Amino acid sequence: MAEPITRAIANPLVTIVKRSHGRLLRKGAQPDRSDARYAAMIRTAFLLAAGFLALDTLLPPVAAAQQRPLAGMKWDKRPLLIFAPDDDGAATQWTLLQRQMDGLKDRDMTVLAVTDRVAAKLGSAPSGVSAEDLRSFYNVPSERYESILVGKDGTRKALWRDPVEAEAIFRIIDAMPMRQREMEGR
Repeated sequence: MAEPITRAIANPLVTIVKRSHGRLLRKGAQPDRSDARYAAMIRTAFLLAAGFLALDTLLPPVAAAQQRPLAGMKWDKRPLLIFAPDDDGAATQWTLLQRQMDGLKDRDMTVLAVTDRVAAKLGSAPSGVSAEDLRSFYNVPSERYESILVGKDGTRKALWRDPVEAEAIFRIIDAMPMRQREMEGR
């Protein structure tokens, strides 16, 4: 498996290296593989490929981390984002959750109501995060109601388009491997 991938990366780079060394072979001709210059070109191609792969794998996570609005909560909290067009829509969901406050705290949840602003209902809102940032990142229009559960790993775990009972949220959380390890440790 690694050989075809290596060839797919190396062959275009070998052509570039050959051109830079002034040894562009005509199409279909095979290079003398015993030639020291050919070996130097192959080494150069692999170094270039390694550099491109390193840039490709290292840079995107850095850029993505800067764009994640809830990155400061990762591995610490399970945010529940209540997106609503107005405060009344968010209040309906919050009323359902308040009945199970101990369960919310036990599961390390933070509840944020996102209307035209971000309001922390349980826990604290991350500093510098606007409603527009959250709506853009999670692709929720301002006129739509959605509740989004985000796991401790920072990924979206569930989405509801109507207010949901806390027990339904707890079933999803309690099925997560990280939550099961937390329960075993207590």
